[in-house]
Amino acid sequence: MIPEDIHHKSLVVELSLGGIECLKTNTRRKYLYRLADYGKINSSLDEINWEDCLNGTSLENAVHYFYNILYDLRDRHIPHKLVSPSKFPVWYNAALKKVLKEKCKYHKKYRTYGNISDYDTFSLLRKRAKALEQECYKAYLKKSEESIIENPKMFWSFIKSNKQGANSLPANLEYEGQSSDSGEKICELFASYFKSTFLSPSSNVAPKYSNANTSNHIHSIGDIEINADSLNNLLKSLDLTKGAGPDLIEPTFIVNCSRSLTRPLAILFKRSVTEGIVPALWKSAFITPIHKSGNKCLVNNYRPISKLCLFAKVFERIVYTQVYNSLSSIFIPEQHGFLKKRSTTSNLISFTEFVTSGMDAGGEVHAIFTDYCKAFDRIDHSLLLQKLLSAGIHGNLFRWFSSYIENRTQAVAVNGYCSKWCTVPSGVPQGSLLGPLLFNIFINDISCCFLHSSFLLYADDMKIYKQIQNTNDCQKLQDDLRRFEQYCNLNKLDLNISKCHSICFSRKCNVTHYLYTLKGTRLQNLTEVRDLGVIHDSKLTYELHVDSVVKRANRTLGFIMRSCSQFQSVKVAKVLYCSYVRSILEYCSQIWNPQYNIYIDRLECVQRKFMRYLQYKSKTYIDNYIERCSRHHILPLQDRRKIADIVFLLKVAQCKIDSPHLLSLINLRAPSRTLRRPITLSVPHSISNYRQNSFFIRAANVFNLMAGDSDIDLFNSSINSVKRNLFKDWFDVHS
Repeated sequence: MIPEDIHHKSLVVELSLGGIECLKTNTRRKYLYRLADYGKINSSLDEINWEDCLNGTSLENAVHYFYNILYDLRDRHIPHKLVSPSKFPVWYNAALKKVLKEKCKYHKKYRTYGNISDYDTFSLLRKRAKALEQECYKAYLKKSEESIIENPKMFWSFIKSNKQGANSLPANLEYEGQSSDSGEKICELFASYFKSTFLSPSSNVAPKYSNANTSNHIHSIGDIEINADSLNNLLKSLDLTKGAGPDLIEPTFIVNCSRSLTRPLAILFKRSVTEGIVPALWKSAFITPIHKSGNKCLVNNYRPISKLCLFAKVFERIVYTQVYNSLSSIFIPEQHGFLKKRSTTSNLISFTEFVTSGMDAGGEVHAIFTDYCKAFDRIDHSLLLQKLLSAGIHGNLFRWFSSYIENRTQAVAVNGYCSKWCTVPSGVPQGSLLGPLLFNIFINDISCCFLHSSFLLYADDMKIYKQIQNTNDCQKLQDDLRRFEQYCNLNKLDLNISKCHSICFSRKCNVTHYLYTLKGTRLQNLTEVRDLGVIHDSKLTYELHVDSVVKRANRTLGFIMRSCSQFQSVKVAKVLYCSYVRSILEYCSQIWNPQYNIYIDRLECVQRKFMRYLQYKSKTYIDNYIERCSRHHILPLQDRRKIADIVFLLKVAQCKIDSPHLLSLINLRAPSRTLRRPITLSVPHSISNYRQNSFFIRAANVFNLMAGDSDIDLFNSSINSVKRNLFKDWFDVHS
């Protein structure tokens, strides 16, 4: 040992270079649906007298009989095989696998006997294996690249497999001090964690409802109509890429037998609604754990995704359509989540218009952002049923919903392993079509809390806000928070206080300071907050959001460029860029569209980098960025944001966005005499740059500038044709 040099300190670096070992897939049976004899299956189904078979017994027995017939026909007319986890990559062919096995055999013989001829054979096979491996991988790359049109699923599977943290579970997971490397036990750990989020069954006893048969509500619905033609269309339109649920019936089977399955399913659906009973199988779900963030070896860092029976999802679609059409008018305008013609964009524009207006008047706006603990999983069933009655759901349909939400079951299924089935004592059904609708009905009466302030919802994400002139206004906002807290207690909604924050939007030097409280805890006052994917800072500069977007986009662009290095096609690179990178750069751009060149250039720099990459890929040289965009038929981001502004403005004007408040913010210019030019918009006066850059003022200016040249009618022009024309105009000018 030599003494340490004080001028050159030693460094100790520890690197973990080994990847996490993944949980192996269990052996499973796979049906070869492309080899199925659907003619015989359909003829066998058509020969059955379904009315006699399904009506003479209980609904549970009828469903059991129906599935037994399907399973029997599937086993008789669809070939199957046992699929074991492969030791080789998916792109290895049979010849390569054979050579590798021979190579291993001769290497083992040489190690055992030391015969030089065995080593020569081993060397020859090793050389042949390397050459074959390169050929197979090149063929696989070419096939993946060409599959982007004919078989997109294969293409996207290849891309996702290259991403870090692909959807694979580690071979060893931990939960509350317990660890396991067994597939079954890992499923049980996940089942225990997901079960812990529910309300305890003892606190969730459903009472009897004496007024369930009738309703005095203006908007009410008590029954569901089952139409055979509509049912057949739903069966035929199932997504073939989706997997089977607990009944193990694949969508390929259903689509190819849709005509023959319509009659028995219509009988079962009608019986279910009439009797107010949902079969147990259609209330079961397979749970797949999906990693959120953090250590992949900790069960707590996963969220559940439910997979239901496909017949149950078709049934839910029928119920959802008729219930939504009957009750759509009862939903409060402040709710923007899981409702048609509303979105995160409509929610955020409503909020920022209020805030910028208040700031432009020299005031300040205080906002409270709230968060619930597992809101969808902890809905009390008895309270939900009461609110369904209040909303106008009664009769057979109410009894059907009572059965639908009670005694549901779930099991964690991963890589061919499965946990024990457990009951779901609370919450709305996860992964279902009706779950979000039920949640919206449950929380629809929350507006009674806010007498002095405004609020907006996107499902369970809520913000409460008020323009503040003095501390009296702050006290009024606090009073509303107190009523909101009481509402949460009455409805058994647990607030996650650690994630509830307050923020003051203002550009004043001296703002009003007030400590807001919820559940006796002071809320942390922040200078920036992330809301529905957009970062609001207290001065609404959106500098932090632009930086965050650029950072994420550059990181994703690096992945795209690495993935495309193996491809020859420029089209593949463009598809990946538009899907993965540009979607990041344009999400909700109507809210944060920058007006200063420093932010515009930061965003455009990402696409400039990609355009240089395309230039290298296509072996061309064009010095000018705009010319590169024109050649590759990609608009600059700044121009795309202008078009996005006009498109959203047209959607509001043509009521394709269901928001009377946003519609009221469009101001038409009323000329004193008749003009041949299209209708233009009046631009409200503002004294600040940030107000001038708010959506409706910015969009009105862009619309007035482009409407005459592109002949855009605010109320009658087709939105798709407007987009096409604006794109065409840009390329015509820059071609």
